[in-house]
Amino acid sequence: MSFSDETYAFQFRSYLSPIYYKEETNHWYTWSSLFFFSGSGFKHEEGDEDEDFLFTPLFVWGKGESQRENYFSIFPFYGKIRNKLSYQEINFIMFPIYSEWKYKTYEAKAFLWPLVMRGKSEVRDDLRIFPLYSKIEHKGKYKRMSILWPFFQWGEERLDKKEPTDYSIFFPFYNRKDSKDGNMKARAFLWFPIINSLFSYGYDKKTGHTNYTALFFIFQYTESTKNDIQKFIVFPIYGYSYFANKESEFFTPFYFKLTQNTSHLKAKAYFLVPFFSHMTQEFPQTGREDYYWKLWPLVRYYKDAEGNFAWNTLAIIPVRFEVMEEVWEPIFSIVEYRRLNNGEKRLHFLARTYTHRWSETETNIHIPLLVEYSKTETGFSYDFFYGLLGIDTREEENRYKIFWMEI
Repeated sequence: MSFSDETYAFQFRSYLSPIYYKEETNHWYTWSSLFFFSGSGFKHEEGDEDEDFLFTPLFVWGKGESQRENYFSIFPFYGKIRNKLSYQEINFIMFPIYSEWKYKTYEAKAFLWPLVMRGKSEVRDDLRIFPLYSKIEHKGKYKRMSILWPFFQWGEERLDKKEPTDYSIFFPFYNRKDSKDGNMKARAFLWFPIINSLFSYGYDKKTGHTNYTALFFIFQYTESTKNDIQKFIVFPIYGYSYFANKESEFFTPFYFKLTQNTSHLKAKAYFLVPFFSHMTQEFPQTGREDYYWKLWPLVRYYKDAEGNFAWNTLAIIPVRFEVMEEVWEPIFSIVEYRRLNNGEKRLHFLARTYTHRWSETETNIHIPLLVEYSKTETGFSYDFFYGLLGIDTREEENRYKIFWMEI
């Protein structure tokens, strides 16, 4: 296979892919063989090239304009790698026993990575002896420390902003976070990732938000003096939330209501999971509208402002998922009907074993193996078994097919 684009001086070639492929321009190239052997390079105006060769994942070799830019690596025994994995240089001996890396002025060394690490630059100072002690500091931005991680953690954040914050964690019993000037405050008791905390509260005077949670994710309450955010949830019985002109509400885990009113989209959706869904959408910038509902697994219905209209039964996908519906529902459908905005209409029966497509100027019928029939204003054509026998009268002279040969 070969492809080229003169506008971008791009070329692509492959031989029995994935055995080999290569793509290149006037400035770079990359190639691969069986995904285990690969290479890349940059071309310079002076004629020199930076090249990298990779034998996944054991051997890496590269060369540049000078001897300093040459490197090679035999993982995990010994290696030096340049300009990979977002670092200028990576060195290791019997990884993970010893490794070091550099990025600009930052240099770090690790023993038994990631357990023991020391890194330093003009603005950064990092030390980790996991899990006994760690310190990660970026002067003027943040400072994070821990002892016996994750049980004791504390630090400062947003030091380069107008309102810095500091925090402390005694996991999992107590979390605290405050702003330096007292505008923001948050507390959490018996906190666990994902499931939240037994009880928590917090406020932010600048945004006017106040938040409470209890019994982990079961009770959630948020209010705002500006009315730009609201939340009240008693899971799984009832829930309501509003933020950025987007609103959601549910009763029990089965009924949901979603609305959105923005400059890009005005939409409403109702779901009785998994049996019924109803959606309307309006795109103000384009004037497009569409209307959709589904009674699962019996019927699906769709209509838009451009004149497209469709319904089908059965409808096996429980929720709206256009790609899945177009691919899988025809396989199980009994009846499908479509009307396109160009005036064409389509009717399908029994997983499309019968298809009828027509417009004002032509009619087409398809039954696998048996019928390929098309009629226009100038005549008709008919094929049996995809051309074993056939006739076409749409041209000036009639044409016939016998054993797939046209006469």
